[in-house]
Amino acid sequence: MSLPAFFEQTPTITVFDPLTRLLGAGDGTLTYCYADAMRLAGHSCPTIAGAWLMLRAGLARLWPDGLPQRGAIHVYLPGDEDEGTTGVVAAVASLVTGARQLDGFKGIAGRFDRRHLLHFGTPLPGALGLRRADSKQGVAVRFDPTVVPSEPAMRNLLQLWADAQADADEERRLGELWQERVRRILVDHADDPALTATADWP
Repeated sequence: MSLPAFFEQTPTITVFDPLTRLLGAGDGTLTYCYADAMRLAGHSCPTIAGAWLMLRAGLARLWPDGLPQRGAIHVYLPGDEDEGTTGVVAAVASLVTGARQLDGFKGIAGRFDRRHLLHFGTPLPGALGLRRADSKQGVAVRFDPTVVPSEPAMRNLLQLWADAQADADEERRLGELWQERVRRILVDHADDPALTATADWP
């Protein structure tokens, strides 16, 4: 599968999963890239890009001097599972953190249980909340997509497509402009505090 070239420039997220090491699939160090999230969702959009940057920022705040421990992170979302894009953000968060609900890994000998780590409908001052299972330290992360607006032509092209009136060139142009916005979010504004910001969450 041919992916947009800018995917190679997007930030990666590295975590440590002790279960990976225990079961002999490596030393436990796992590096995820944006393409992993795209493949999971089946598409690339500002929501997935936002989830990616929020996870990156939140985990960096919780583990400033080491690797986040996958499987030991609670993930909180303000919306219900079927509300808006909440499920999409949850899927990306689960990929990186291992957090699941009842469908998660049950663990071995009382350890590595990944269930009950993903929470919906939680009031929090942001779009995503993360909490360490060990220290209980929490962080709330917000994401403001209006900082990187879409090109004015996008609305017109999207409406043409929705009305089944877009020709092949217009569909191609729609895709190009769509991914250009994602590129600006993930590359040009990856460290922009106006776009993604974290705060302690007691």
